[in-house]
Parts: sequence; C-alpha cells; structure tokens
Amino acid sequence: MNHPYKKYEKTVIWNSVWMAIEDLVENNDLEELTPREYIVGSICEKIAEEKKLND
Repeated sequence: MNHPYKKYEKTVIWNSVWMAIEDLVENNDLEELTPREYIVGSICEKIAEEKKLND
C-alpha cells in the first residue's frame, strides 16, 4: 500500500508497533478504522520526532 510513512517500514519500531496493534485487534481491545500502515506510520513518526527533541 502507498502511504507517506514508507521510510519507517523496515525499522524495529515499525515492527514493534505493528505487532502491538495486532495483539490489541486480535483481543478485540482495538478496532481499526484507518489502514494500519497509517496508524503505525503516524506513531513511528511521533516517536522519531520525540527522539530528535530529546537528543
């Protein structure tokens, strides 16, 4: 899927966030209304921005 977060796809954080969301969805703790790539990408971007601010 095309999305603006491609640069994060091959990162450890992407995989970690993806799997955390997967677990929440499987347990019916979370319902996704947006494609997961956008959810995970947005979270990864926020983490990256926060890391820059704290470096």
